[in-house]
Amino acid sequence: MDQSRTPLYDALMHHWTQRPVSFHVPGHKYGTVFSKQAKTMFLPLLALDATEIAGLDDLHHPESVIAEAQALAAELYGARETFFLVNGSTAGNLAMIAAVCREKGQKVIVQRNCHKSIMHALQLMEATPVLLSPEVDSHVRVASHVRTDLIKEALALHSDAVAIVLTNPNYYGMAVDLTEIVRLAHERGIPVLVDEAHGAHFVAGCPFPKPALACGADIVVQSAHKTLPAMTMGAFLHVNSEQVDIERLKYFLQLFQSSSPSYPIMASLDLARNYVAELTKDDVAAIVAEVEELKAVIDDIDGVAVVSSQQSGVQTDLLKVTVQTRCRLTGYELQQQLECQGVFAELADPFNVLLVCPLAATGRLREAAERMRRAWRHLPTGEEPTFGSFMLSDSPLSSVVSYEKLRHARKKAVSLEEAEGCVAAETVIPYPPGVPLIWIGERVGSIHIAQIRELLRHRAHWQGGSQLREGKLVVYEWEG
Repeated sequence: MDQSRTPLYDALMHHWTQRPVSFHVPGHKYGTVFSKQAKTMFLPLLALDATEIAGLDDLHHPESVIAEAQALAAELYGARETFFLVNGSTAGNLAMIAAVCREKGQKVIVQRNCHKSIMHALQLMEATPVLLSPEVDSHVRVASHVRTDLIKEALALHSDAVAIVLTNPNYYGMAVDLTEIVRLAHERGIPVLVDEAHGAHFVAGCPFPKPALACGADIVVQSAHKTLPAMTMGAFLHVNSEQVDIERLKYFLQLFQSSSPSYPIMASLDLARNYVAELTKDDVAAIVAEVEELKAVIDDIDGVAVVSSQQSGVQTDLLKVTVQTRCRLTGYELQQQLECQGVFAELADPFNVLLVCPLAATGRLREAAERMRRAWRHLPTGEEPTFGSFMLSDSPLSSVVSYEKLRHARKKAVSLEEAEGCVAAETVIPYPPGVPLIWIGERVGSIHIAQIRELLRHRAHWQGGSQLREGKLVVYEWEG
């Protein structure tokens, strides 16, 4: 297929050139009805904000331009079939897990430093998660990947699992080759589902990490909007498997996605696929050079340092730049200083600030580097901030109480001291990155309590943990 084509975007542009008169939704009528104060900014986009009318196809039953756009993406990524997602990777994660869980209580082996949408999907299907604790990268001070031998142990102990769900790369761009893990799972007839939200650009090849599809993964979900030039909520779901019922997957994609999909988002996916397909080696070399120049400037600033994983087998995505404190300030405080100079990072944690660089040599990184110099020109010297623990669990391999069993269990709020040993009735998710620290149905351990206290001390932002500010956690009255 011709990867220079952009069939969906071209169809929208052709439709607009006909000067259409709208007697259909949406109500802004191609921008003729809109707020005066915002019309100038929105008008070009509103011209593309159409609906399922003649010539523009239907996401939930594609037969023409959307079907061709998805086929182009499938060819580029090496998938049997690719689906456009307009509700983000969240919709894809929900659908892929729902597609493999056919009965309540079925076991799913899952990497515990996953996105909350993975956990929500397992709850929705009333599955029984088997949690795999990732390795901790002592240099970057974050959770990274799951060891192959731990997955082998999980497969031996839970041979009745219906799927393995992995997150690769992690939020900080750390990725591993999944080929051996996929082989082990396939030997037992178990599909491997991968949340590759931050790896849609890996298809560009060296020097980026190896994509999950190239490792043989069965379903891969990618947030195209995270690293490709696509609009927010634009994502891909790729299927390359005989072990997954594609018709069942399609059913759940319709269930979890809007029945009024955004054409601007879908067109941006078409364009983003074209963009990455046409990247040349010279383009990638220019990106590498600009990112390395930024890193050099940061490394020259007293009080901070660029860090990347030193773990064997781990490759760090060059678009992810982790800046670690070497002064008295936490990562959160360093982030605040950047924001005062108009530089907005992806996230901060107690030790680090994470920067996500563009998949292009734009020239703006030089300007950003100078702003960073100004923001961090007088960092306070002295002892670096401490953090009690950055483990996610007391055990490398643990099970969660079946959500089916907990459905009617009573709940109560207890102090953090009393919560240890209890079964959690709410999730605790520091956000970003949206990785659950405590899962519903998980027994609360001493490491969880220590982490919560440290994060409260650093004033981290939470999703879930409704009474954490009062020093309480909601747990089940469960003695099982």
